[in-house]
Amino acid sequence: MRVAVPVVISDEDRITLERWSRGRSFAARLVLRAKIVLLAASGKLNQEIAEELDTGERTVGLWRKRFVSAGL
Repeated sequence: MRVAVPVVISDEDRITLERWSRGRSFAARLVLRAKIVLLAASGKLNQEIAEELDTGERTVGLWRKRFVSAGL
């Protein structure tokens, strides 16, 4: 079994991600990505995030890794 990469976000990034996750003027894909990162930072597993957001585990894993390697 693979272990998900832990996500740690700064206070500044958290504020930005929370704004994006609630934004109605942002693209839906940006909103989804923001929600994925926030839930990953809260310690949820990829499977839990995928179920909660009605998306695939692969998508969750991809954005978790991208955020850890490149940030916002």
